[in-house]
Amino acid sequence: MELQAPQVCRPNEEISLVDFTRSLPPAVPRLDIKLARAIQRLRSEHGLDPLVHGGAARGSSSGRLGGARYLAPRLGDAIDIECILTTNGTQSALLILLHHLVGKGGRLLAERLSYGALRELAGMAGVQLVGLDADEHGILPDAFERACRNGGVRALYCNPTVQNPTTAIMPLSRRLALADISRRYGVPIIEDDALGRLHPDAVPPIAKIAPDVVWYVMSATKGLAHGLRLAYLVAPSRAHCNSALTPVERLSFWTAAPLLAAVVANWTLTGAADLISGAIREENRAREAIARRALGRFGLVSKPASMHVWLPLPPPWTRDSFARSAVAAGVLIRSAELFAVDNQPVPNAVRLSLSTPSNRKAAEIGITRIAALLECGPAD
Repeated sequence: MELQAPQVCRPNEEISLVDFTRSLPPAVPRLDIKLARAIQRLRSEHGLDPLVHGGAARGSSSGRLGGARYLAPRLGDAIDIECILTTNGTQSALLILLHHLVGKGGRLLAERLSYGALRELAGMAGVQLVGLDADEHGILPDAFERACRNGGVRALYCNPTVQNPTTAIMPLSRRLALADISRRYGVPIIEDDALGRLHPDAVPPIAKIAPDVVWYVMSATKGLAHGLRLAYLVAPSRAHCNSALTPVERLSFWTAAPLLAAVVANWTLTGAADLISGAIREENRAREAIARRALGRFGLVSKPASMHVWLPLPPPWTRDSFARSAVAAGVLIRSAELFAVDNQPVPNAVRLSLSTPSNRKAAEIGITRIAALLECGPAD
């Protein structure tokens, strides 16, 4: 059914505020039951005491095996668990890599529009961020090579699959080109595959086609539940893994809670992880289809089942005026400048995280309000 914009640009009174700012996975029915069953199994098999009293820095063998199973839809079944570190989220994994690969004062390349927290993480690590030009397919290989040729580059961060915030999916040919440049200039790639598990049929990760040059990161927060502060970091080799671990081995800020790692490992073993990821994917698919029907004529950029969408704004809208009008209409969004890695000009666009609202009806109401704003145009 075609979604129609309302006749007046006023909030629907059913829901006072719709939040499209945070990239949270939609709630999955009966998740609490799946969690309770996993904990009951862990309690009956091994007891819970070992899972709440300490844990190995790199994670237990069973936890890393669960990680390998969790990553298998993207990386295949032959992952060496000795190359895996279990961390308490993507940001911790990235902070370790920024210190290890780039170092204070070093230069990190990234898409000019990238993961919103990257700039803050780079600041914490004392890393200089340099944005690379990209198109609708992601980073331009020529831009990567020019930056490498100029020297001083320590690593490349990229998000090739349903890129945050633009939803770009990098084709295989471009992934191969980036891997080739990485090898020739000795610049390792940090691949953040945050949404990869929700798009199992997407182009293979760079880490699968060029594992020797890629540090691969995938969290459980997008594919299972946001409260699972758990991400897997896969190094190019055991030696690389050990070298990254050594400086932080005695620190605990980055380590994953053993109980959470054990829950995810149990879910991967019993098939619950696939069921949860599948349910999230289908809910994302339904919400993205609603947005495409309502906003496609306004230039919406999205992918089937994408968790977020990218909305270029037609004139005379500006990012600031649209964000203010959206708040007045009862919708929270994120403007393009929040994803900028440097001070270069950014496009006149906003990101909508369709997955944030607690239910599909709320998401549809928010989308309707956005469509109404675009239909009415800015207030005089």
